[in-house]
Amino acid sequence: MKKTAIILSILAFIASGCGQRPSAESNENTERTTTDDQDSTELCQTTPPDFKTLKLDFDFLVTVGKEEDFKSFKTYTYFKLERDNDIVYLDDSLTEYEFGDKLFPIILRTGDNDFELLFEINNRPFKNYLKRLFVSNNKLVGQDELPTFEAKPRDINNDGVMKYAGYWNSSETWGENYTLTGYSPILYYSVTETGLKLDSLLTKQRNEIIYGQFYGFEFNQKCEQPISVLDKFYQELKLIGNDR
Repeated sequence: MKKTAIILSILAFIASGCGQRPSAESNENTERTTTDDQDSTELCQTTPPDFKTLKLDFDFLVTVGKEEDFKSFKTYTYFKLERDNDIVYLDDSLTEYEFGDKLFPIILRTGDNDFELLFEINNRPFKNYLKRLFVSNNKLVGQDELPTFEAKPRDINNDGVMKYAGYWNSSETWGENYTLTGYSPILYYSVTETGLKLDSLLTKQRNEIIYGQFYGFEFNQKCEQPISVLDKFYQELKLIGNDR
């Protein structure tokens, strides 16, 4: 019995030394991700062997499993979010979570014990999107979807407010000599003390520059545009940046 107890103690000690870094503490209502010296792809192996954990700021812990390796990226169809030993969110569906882009996940503190957390979802053959979870007092109070962002937030229009920007899908080209494409608006989200807010005025203004007029906030391939709009579209993406 003593030998068994000693072996179990040693195993417990090894399991506890999983290399997880302590969370950075902050009271600032700013964009938060993993600590600077921790790559978002650095997932710590835990028990069982096919499950991994990722320790985030503000004491959030993500456990993922059911990994599928596509060489250039990996996906996980088991996802569990915890905080202070409370299970905040559990997803065991076919939704495929990704952790290869160091820009994500994003965590925003929006109150004393309120948060927004954004995780990248693989949506092939279409462009990936972000699942946003609203958490209050360690409980999930809502969720929605946002387009993946192109870069870290910046003050795009010099109004003193940091903004993320992204778009839902890339348009194909078609028609004679491939002279037509679809409508793919770039959306801008302000980083506020209460979370990410769609800046509808800036979104309208910037897409009017690209498309000549504003056709709405949704991707619409049936709203045919001349191929020349892509030049202005990519100029806008260059302004937004790609500083991952």
